[in-house]
Amino acid sequence: MRARRASGGREGELLKRAARLRESVDSLLPKLSAGCPTDRFDRLRKDLEEVRAARDDEDRLERLSRRGDPIPRAYAGLLKFYLDEKLPGILVAPYPGGDLSFAPLGKASKEEQIAVQQSDDPKRLVLGYLRWARKGFHFFAAPNALYCTGKDPRPPAEFLTAQIAGLPYRLEARDGGRRYDCPHLAREEPNPYLSIDWEGAGTTIRVCRRCAKSDRQLLGALSQGIAVPKPERTFTIDASLNVDCHGGEECIHRRLPELPRGLRKRYLFGKVSDSELLDAYKGEVAPRIAQSREPLFVAAGHCYGADIPSFIEALKPSPEERIALAKVLPVVDGLFELDEVKASRALEKLWHDHAELIVEAIVPDPEKAQRLVREARASPGRVSELLARAARAGREEAVLAELPRYRSLSAEAQFVDQVARLYRGQGDRAAEKLILEALPREGKARGLAYGLLVVLEKERAHDWQFTDTEREFGRSLSALLGATLRSPPSAYHESMAALFAAAGVTDFGEREP
Repeated sequence: MRARRASGGREGELLKRAARLRESVDSLLPKLSAGCPTDRFDRLRKDLEEVRAARDDEDRLERLSRRGDPIPRAYAGLLKFYLDEKLPGILVAPYPGGDLSFAPLGKASKEEQIAVQQSDDPKRLVLGYLRWARKGFHFFAAPNALYCTGKDPRPPAEFLTAQIAGLPYRLEARDGGRRYDCPHLAREEPNPYLSIDWEGAGTTIRVCRRCAKSDRQLLGALSQGIAVPKPERTFTIDASLNVDCHGGEECIHRRLPELPRGLRKRYLFGKVSDSELLDAYKGEVAPRIAQSREPLFVAAGHCYGADIPSFIEALKPSPEERIALAKVLPVVDGLFELDEVKASRALEKLWHDHAELIVEAIVPDPEKAQRLVREARASPGRVSELLARAARAGREEAVLAELPRYRSLSAEAQFVDQVARLYRGQGDRAAEKLILEALPREGKARGLAYGLLVVLEKERAHDWQFTDTEREFGRSLSALLGATLRSPPSAYHESMAALFAAAGVTDFGEREP
């Protein structure tokens, strides 16, 4: 404790409280539940009334402040101060909820002095009954009153409602109030969580790691204003990784240890916050999980054991991601854990050690695969995007490899061939862009260009660039142009021949054998 000089305002406030207590002792006594024994409280009231009866007798108050029960002693000291008004230095006592100040006005402990001098606050008044709690009584400081339930550990409904509402987390009632969960646990998300079971209240409060704060302690907030016989047994603290395990009965996640005793005691004594407790617990069990010799695949709290197909399916991969993961995951040893259920996250995590294997799964040509890996390492980006580009390039090469090659093509045929190949490899947007970029200034190719736009259903936006004759010419050939863009590779040359025969272009090109 530390001492400090009393201010005039503090002295005046204490006098006002003393004046109120000269009129009645009711605010010094708790409200008793139906099953609470009354004999001890009757004796306490009698002792307090004896002090109040001597409220104008300074000498008698001095004697009463030195004998008997501590609460009446503290009460006598306060009433004597009302008559004398000589205030000693204020003392400040540290408590888990913050510092509390009081004036040493009687031969009683700081708890009784604080309880009497600040009896208008039930959370201060309960301090005066800590001795009683150690002898078997239960006290609960609700916002407007202090309750005693005797030997019954069940808190009054008013107290429980206020206590839950005052916790530093947003909670949702479950199972008729027998459990309160943070929003993530209420949605049954598999996040690590802190659990506090309050047996006397018949309820459990759970907060996950995403909600847990580094400057808050759920137990401290929950137990504030409570005085019970054995505080350490009133609440049961536990922690869980809360893994949704599909790995079978032998999976390590089904055999994780409970919260270590030392860590639980540190939390009980307010040495660690909620988030620190969960992080410390995860640090305790992590080595045991990491030492597992069997493959262990986990994604955002969902464990699939060594079941690679189920793990890949859960990640909802694209076709190329699926191929790459199926190639790489069988060579992974031990724990492989993701914080998100995403195939892209898995590939990014695997990239550093398995880049070559990942790319080779998509690009079968060894030289091209090595070149792509070198480029990716020089300019790192998202692995999934890299694979998607490689897959598109591979598909485009395969498509174009099936089309015939030509030694020479007329200007009109070369224009259509370029658009057709780009359309087959990259789609209509790329084809439209090429048509407009390569649009000739004159000749039949302009009409062919408009016909290609008709096939792509993009002509209206570009009507203004073409003459009536060019538009009419293009529309007349649109069916043949569509066949050239979309016919099977085996019919490509015949489609080209039919198109340019109809267009009046003789000798459009010579096909390579």
